[in-house]
Amino acid sequence: MYVSKKEIEVRYAETDQMGIVYHANYLIWMEVGRTALIKELGFSYAEMEKDGILSPVVDINVRYVKPLRYGETATVHTWIEDYNGFKTVYG
Repeated sequence: MYVSKKEIEVRYAETDQMGIVYHANYLIWMEVGRTALIKELGFSYAEMEKDGILSPVVDINVRYVKPLRYGETATVHTWIEDYNGFKTVYG
């Protein structure tokens, strides 16, 4: 199984007043990871959409284990958990 790894430095604008990453930013980082994986597998997200292949997010499951803070680096690991010819589940 191929796993894409994308590092993201936590920016000040992504944190709350305590310097901890605001929870919704993790969803944005997940999309960064998904886009990176698609690119690394040799596909273009924009070209796929032009060809009528859409990839809407219909379900997401998040468990926050450890907070990230301003100045730290997040590493997003993304892989294809399941694919049935119609639906892709990312891990």
